Amino acid sequence: MFSIEDVTRIAKLSSLELTEEEKHTFARQFSTILDYFQVLETIDVPSESIDRDESKLVIYREDQSEVSPVSPEQFSPYIENQCFKVPKVIDSSN
Repeated sequence: MFSIEDVTRIAKLSSLELTEEEKHTFARQFSTILDYFQVLETIDVPSESIDRDESKLVIYREDQSEVSPVSPEQFSPYIENQCFKVPKVIDSSN
């Protein structure tokens, strides 16, 4: 079961402010997702699908690279020295 404290901790790490109702909703949703993973762990997977020979996969076309007509500066205001600059997410004071 995913607890309200778990949701609160994740929200703090993500710099999110959640209402109590949202915390309860997310705790239920996260618990449901984890339940699905427990179901998946019980499924018997045949070994032949694990050891699949990838050399027999059909390749329909060769990949070709193309120069984009759009520069990064045209779609993001967060470019600095040809790199994306993002805001700090985790506060190191804790």
